[in-house]
Amino acid sequence: MVHYLGLIQRACAHATGLLEDVLYVGDLDQHGLDKRPTEVNAYLATRLEGHRLAARNKGVALALDLPAEPVHGRLHPAKFGRVLDNLLGNALKFTPAGGTLTLGAQRHADKVQIWVQDTGIGIPGKLHHQLFDKFNPTRRQGLHGETTTGLGLFIAKQIVQLHGGDIWLESREQEGTTFFIELP
Repeated sequence: MVHYLGLIQRACAHATGLLEDVLYVGDLDQHGLDKRPTEVNAYLATRLEGHRLAARNKGVALALDLPAEPVHGRLHPAKFGRVLDNLLGNALKFTPAGGTLTLGAQRHADKVQIWVQDTGIGIPGKLHHQLFDKFNPTRRQGLHGETTTGLGLFIAKQIVQLHGGDIWLESREQEGTTFFIELP
């Protein structure tokens, strides 16, 4: 009986996550963004802290790679936080114990560059072009059986584009993945 309750609970959690993601996409389409000046270094440090417990539980080290001087950008802090949470959460899902996840930023010319780099299992090259598709067929369970809706990277791309930016990745199997974001 307990086994079946656990299965039901996981199915409900997955359905709830899917519904929340679909509603979030609808909200993005309807409401746009109110961006405000943000000190990116402090913002990223705060967002990374929210993942520290999960990283510790999985045996993954977290690191920040930030310049000494402040980096400033215009963000909608809550919505852009969703981008970072999706990328950091994915990195934690696919990085084995003993690995490292790095969140970094820099000012490059007149743009802000942010990256999330992991030493995880990587993503096969043949899947790269579909990763940002809605309900993408490339989704897979995390190393600890974590499920996904197939909407996280689609949502991340939509939010980055609403910020006037771009998102892309570099990945090699068994070496890790780096997601890059460039914002005006």
